[in-house]
Amino acid sequence: MKSAGIFLSSRNPTFEIDSDLEIFASFLAQKNIKLVYGGGKCGLMGKLSEEVAKNKGKIKGISLPMFDDIGVTPSYLDELEIQDNFYIRKKSLIDQSDFFVIMPGGVGTADEFFDVLNHVALGLIDKKIFIYNKNDCWTDLLKWLDKNIEQNMLSKMPDTVFVSDSIEGLIESIKKNEI
Repeated sequence: MKSAGIFLSSRNPTFEIDSDLEIFASFLAQKNIKLVYGGGKCGLMGKLSEEVAKNKGKIKGISLPMFDDIGVTPSYLDELEIQDNFYIRKKSLIDQSDFFVIMPGGVGTADEFFDVLNHVALGLIDKKIFIYNKNDCWTDLLKWLDKNIEQNMLSKMPDTVFVSDSIEGLIESIKKNEI
């Protein structure tokens, strides 16, 4: 079974994404891809994990005591791992994922994206990164990376990074490059 490390918001955005998460959760379950994520039940994290559970997919949550103690860990996880801090949690998410999907999110999601991008760019890991650029969530960040390449502060974008602006495009990209 492959494992997808999914990074996404613990909040709900102002744009509609629930139907996309339902489609994506169904895809994960049908293809027997385990969801590996931050282990929360709030926002997009909660919606995706809940939908994967409804589709009888496998879910591993990797959380922190500060979140588990306040009750944001869902009861439907197949596996739960509690780590001591954000750094160890992120390392565990990276180590236990065969590939990564960056969904809409905030600073935490961007932090996770940059960490895996840095690891891939340096050759420390050989894993693909799929970015779901729904509602242009990542457009400005991707432009910033392009500017870094133009200014010779980044050699190039790894050819294992794929960007899609539709859920169907994201799924097709994963099928073509990972399954």
